Amino acid sequence: MGKLKFVSVLVVLAMLLAACGGGAPAAEAPAAEAPAAEAPAAEAPAAEAAKEAPSLAEAVAAGTLPPLEERLPAVPFVVGPGVLLSEGNVPNWAPGQYGGTLNTAHSVADWAPDVFVMLNEPLLQAPDLSVQGIQGNVLESFEVSDDNTVFTFKMRNGLKWSDGAPVTTEDVRFTWENIYGNENIFPSGVPARFRAGFDPGGDPMTLEIVDDLTFTLTSPEPYGGFLRNITIEGWNGYTVLVNPSHILKQWHADFTPVEEMADELAKNNLTDEWWTLFNQQKWCQNWNTTADRCIGYPTLNPWVSVASDTPGVKIFDRNPYYWKVDAEGKQLPYIDRIVSVQVEDVEMVNQRVLNGDVDFLRESTALVKVPLYKENEEKGGFRTVLTDMHVDSSTLFLNQTFPDETWRKIAQDVRFRQALSLAINRDEIIESVYYGFASKPLVSVGEEFSTYNVEQANALLDEMGMTERDANGMRMVDGQPFSILLEHAAHAPDLEPVAELVSEQLKAVGIDLQVKRIDPQLWDQRTLANELQATMFWSHDQGWDSDYSGSDSFNRTGRAWHLWHQTNGAEGEEPPQWVKDMYELDAARWSSVSGSDEFNQLKEDTFAWARTNLPMITIVEQVKYPMIAATNLRNVAEAGYAIASNFAGEQLWLEQ
Repeated sequence: MGKLKFVSVLVVLAMLLAACGGGAPAAEAPAAEAPAAEAPAAEAPAAEAAKEAPSLAEAVAAGTLPPLEERLPAVPFVVGPGVLLSEGNVPNWAPGQYGGTLNTAHSVADWAPDVFVMLNEPLLQAPDLSVQGIQGNVLESFEVSDDNTVFTFKMRNGLKWSDGAPVTTEDVRFTWENIYGNENIFPSGVPARFRAGFDPGGDPMTLEIVDDLTFTLTSPEPYGGFLRNITIEGWNGYTVLVNPSHILKQWHADFTPVEEMADELAKNNLTDEWWTLFNQQKWCQNWNTTADRCIGYPTLNPWVSVASDTPGVKIFDRNPYYWKVDAEGKQLPYIDRIVSVQVEDVEMVNQRVLNGDVDFLRESTALVKVPLYKENEEKGGFRTVLTDMHVDSSTLFLNQTFPDETWRKIAQDVRFRQALSLAINRDEIIESVYYGFASKPLVSVGEEFSTYNVEQANALLDEMGMTERDANGMRMVDGQPFSILLEHAAHAPDLEPVAELVSEQLKAVGIDLQVKRIDPQLWDQRTLANELQATMFWSHDQGWDSDYSGSDSFNRTGRAWHLWHQTNGAEGEEPPQWVKDMYELDAARWSSVSGSDEFNQLKEDTFAWARTNLPMITIVEQVKYPMIAATNLRNVAEAGYAIASNFAGEQLWLEQ
């Protein structure tokens, strides 16, 4: 493969590329060569010619904010048609108007998911959340060596944090050496994404700072998937590598005596554990951006978290130092402010939609609500856009390492998982819950075990020895009633009705599945503590090119196994060989270049592994996703992945 050069995203590409699962297969690139990012470029407007929001112009005039040319980098990121989302998905893209507040809602304390995605800025990006045609984003540009081991990155000259401080390679060096390199903050060293093959036990990459704006990361082995990893994998943002060292050094013992942190340590009931204070209170990673503790924290995102006078109401004001401009030279974002109101649950989030209190919503919508949405569109001043779901929306997860020996013996028998899959009437679920806008999981489960076949399911359970039944026809094991407790947190409106339907359908084969709704935070705690026996949740099994081994999957199918893998055997339980086979496939996939013949074959091998082992039981694939947008909200995607509109939040604007 020849040397690949990737330039900053000043180009305007019009590509419709598959992204992270649930939709059409990804377009194939030529074998053994990643797609080049070079194309006819739109010339970047000069900083002095760019425009800004009226409120910022007023601050400049008042002398409380530097002029725009001092706030933009020398080479800003230019957003035009086809850059963030392909022109086919946003056919009516237009430069926007400044102003307005975008209202949304969330149901989990300190967590506003739609806002999180709008704020999230990865180091690199590609149109439509693709992993092909990757270009610069926070980082201006990059080069990759011929053997896919050396990655050279250039930062944007003049890029600034939201508090005006410069962003340089010192922020990278601090992250690498003082955060990842500190055994108290990161006992296991650098995270898996910075290890060969995205393997927690792999050898780490090495960092070299070339100058204030240039650095290299070198992998000991070919790591073609690294670019994808810092583009979209796990919704990671720039904080995986770039953090405001000028702020964090105040709370790090390498730079500040612990005695000077005494008041904050005492306030948080800590003694000399400065690293706990650093991790839990002072370091705001991308996943923490909507948390109250991160109000005022320096950011590179389009909006900055600010204090609110009303509990549960989160406010995000435009970042005056944001580094993107539109094709006319206007500094982005267009919208002044985002406000998200916390309500009791997902149902109340949707009630706010019906009341006309929401301008944008994706995370908490569902096809089961479409009739209600359509009925209330005119009154509520919104429209319902049916786009694609980036995940398989409902999957039955059986925690095969749940601490009960009888359960483990049954759940780890693939015949049991096959029987449950056969006993699920997916046609009924597709029609009653998804209004026909879904398909059977032929990719992840396969045709045989996606077919409704009670007779075959019963035969498999009998073959396992589960022949004893009680007076109601429910199966027993060793003379005791056998039941499964499925606990879910109603993260999406379709999860509960699907779980309830599955519970009813499994009675036909004598399986008692009890469905219980619990608090989302409790759900998280029980998952990580290996206390969740079963759950219903979405899955990324086709996302990011068949990611079956990630935390989203194995934390719920075998938490103890995944912990073993994450800690390189220091914690958890050693998994069986069929699970290890997945980790080996995963390692091979990460070393290859996305889109190559080798990669595509590994992806198919992974799907074959899933169909053979059924690590989780996917209910449906290719689900449509309703997205709510105010009637005057512009530059909203009309096709492609719904979540891509979140990621392109800086180009949204409200027509006045």
